[in-house]
Formats: sequence, structure tokens, C-alpha cells
Amino acid sequence: MSNELPEPYAHPAVLNEPTGAFGVPRKPIGTRRLGAAFLVIGLAWIFGNTLASTTLLAAKIEILDPDHKVFLFGLATAVAGATTTVSLFVFGAVSDRTRTRFGRRIPWIAFGTVTGTIGLVLIANASSVGVLFAAFFGYGILFSALPGSVLAMFPDRVPREKRGTLSAVYGGAQVLSGAVAGIIASRFLTDPRPLLLAGAAVMLVGGAVFVLLAREESNVDVPRDRLDVRGVLAAFRFPAGAPDFYWAFGGRFALLLGLYMVQNFGLYILTDYIGLSTAEAADNIAFGGLVSLVTIVIGTVFAGPVSDRLGRRKAPIFVASMLFAIAVTIPLVWRTGPAMIVFGGISGLGLGAFLSVDAALMTEVLPSEESRGKDLGLLNTANTVPQIIAPLATAAIVGAAGYTPVFLTSLVIVVIGAFSIFKIRSVR
Repeated sequence: MSNELPEPYAHPAVLNEPTGAFGVPRKPIGTRRLGAAFLVIGLAWIFGNTLASTTLLAAKIEILDPDHKVFLFGLATAVAGATTTVSLFVFGAVSDRTRTRFGRRIPWIAFGTVTGTIGLVLIANASSVGVLFAAFFGYGILFSALPGSVLAMFPDRVPREKRGTLSAVYGGAQVLSGAVAGIIASRFLTDPRPLLLAGAAVMLVGGAVFVLLAREESNVDVPRDRLDVRGVLAAFRFPAGAPDFYWAFGGRFALLLGLYMVQNFGLYILTDYIGLSTAEAADNIAFGGLVSLVTIVIGTVFAGPVSDRLGRRKAPIFVASMLFAIAVTIPLVWRTGPAMIVFGGISGLGLGAFLSVDAALMTEVLPSEESRGKDLGLLNTANTVPQIIAPLATAAIVGAAGYTPVFLTSLVIVVIGAFSIFKIRSVR
């Protein structure tokens, strides 16, 4: 490990190597085994979550209340985003202070797996909008223990020089699984239940495999802060004196906000903006998903390993961000079904590159090794808060002026996010 002093605004407490103080097995688990674990869990939880929160949620709402579908979909995703934001932060802080014979992250990953599986089953069987919303919100709150704890294991367990590669494995698995879920979901728009139940099974199996592969040792003897009033307040304190942490948060926030404003309304854009029938939209979503599947793989395979080899994170993320901007421009200037297929292909390339490097960047701006789960939970809200704002913003803009201003607003936000990455000073 290097003895060089950190650059200005870097945080010395964030070690280049993972620490063994928090339940890492005494017989170290190899990078390949950890990579396999991250691959499986990335595929599993994103598959189920994509089905529950995007196309099939929109389809189920349309079945239950077609007259208010845009408003209800925007409301559901916004409220779920708000509750998930809080949950990620809370579960991250709680896992930092968890002491069990199974370690501090694994128990919460198991908890999130079980509650997520139950939530998907309840969503699949909901027979009214009220029941659907209750199941969807409960799912988002409890399931968040899984992604929050999995991401916190990166700085716990992965050496810094390998984080780009394993970030590519995990991020690539997510975008790949999301694309596959979108393709399959297009065949279940009139009856989402069977596929949602299949998603529940995939999540349960994937979580179980991860727990077995990425085991932790007991950490019951590791000291922790007292859980009195002062200790609880300290657990949820926002980092101070960490400008790079907040620039990383802001960049991710803006990029995903701009993308979600268009991407999450794909079904309605095809039917209401472009004018396709539901059957034509389903075919378009399926073919676009196949195209994005290819581009996601390309972006993932190259960006993460190249980032590790060059020792740079910001440049690959900037390039990926500008691909988002190009993608959003396509349906704005070319109002056809094929335009959304091109949008899916270019945004897929950007997502593959972005997610394969972004997780590594997030672990390198953390202010303290002792609050990794909480701080990564806070950074993860840059994923969830845009999900609150994006549907409300898109629904409001569409109601007032149609879809064209949505694309323009998205473009501006994405470009701002892309350039804000260069404000981070401690990471190359």
C-alpha cells in the first residue's frame, strides 16, 4: 500500500485495502469468488426490482385504473422513492453497527432478500390500486436492506485497485438483468402476475447464493459506538468537510434524474407521444431491450477494467454521461418507434459504462471507514431521490405542455451532471 499523502480533499481514513476488522473471513475469499457473488446478486435483485417498479408496475396500474394511469404511476414511484431513500440511509447506518456471528452485512442482505421476495408476491397478487400501493411501498422500505448492504461490502472486502473491475461485474449484472427483465416484461403487459412471481423466485435464489459465497466471520467482539441518544445521532450524522463526497452525490443525482425522466416513461412515450398501440409498444420495448442488451455488455466489459488499468474514474463516467445526453436527444428530434430503440441502445451503452465505474468512484470518496454503510446509503439516495422527482416532474410537464419539454429538461440536467464530475478532486 502506498505511503504517499492523500491529495487535497481526499480522506485518509478511506484505506486502499479493505480492513479485516468487520467480519471479513479469516481465510480470505478470493476476488473471483467475490466477483461471482456480486454477479449473482446483481442479476437477481435487479431482475425482480425492475419488474416491480417500472414496466410491469405501469402495466398493472393501467389494468386497475386506466383513466388515471400517468398520475398514479408518478405518485407510486415518487412515494416509493421517498421511503426507499430513508430506508437506504437507515439500513446502512444500522449495518455499520451490527454485531453478529454472521458479520454485519450478511444478516441484512438475508433480511432484504426475504422481505423483497414476499413483497413481489404481494404486488403480483394485488387486486386493487390501494392494495398494490401498500405492497409496493412496504416492499421498497424493507427490501432496501439488500442493495444498501451489498454496496457497503465493496469497500469492506474489495482492494481499491480491483474495484473498477468488480464494479463492472456488479454494475454490468444490474444493467444486463434490467434489460432482460424489460424484454420479458413486454410479453406480460396484459397479465403481469406470472412474471412477478418468477421475479420473486429469482430474488430468493440469488440472495441465498450470495450469502453462501460472500460469507463473513463473526464480529461480535468488534467495538462499536454506544447506542445511547448521542450514539444514535452520530450514526445518522451527515459527513462534514467532505466536498468530494457531495460532488459525487450531485453528479450521480443529476445524471440519473435526467435519464429517469425519459426512461421510466418508455411505455407511455411510445403510446401517447409517438402514437403506437399497446401491442406495437410491446414489440418496440422488446426489440429495444435486445439492442440495449448488446450495448450494455459492450459498455460494461470495457469501462470497468479500462478504468482500473488507467487508474481513472472521472473520464469514463463523463463519457458515459454524454452518451445519456445523446440518447435523450434522439426521440426529441425523431418522433418514431425506431427512435426509442436507438435511445435504448445508446443509453444502454452509457449505463453499462456508468454503472461499471460509478460504484468504484463512490467507494473512493467516503469520509470514514467506520461509517461506510451509512455514507454509501446516503450516496445511494442519489439513485432513489431522482425516482421521487422524475415521475412527478415528467407528469407535471406532460400535463402542462406535452412530452417535448420533458426531453429538453432531461438533456439540460444530464449535461450539468456530466460536468459536475470534474469538481471531484481526490479521484482521477
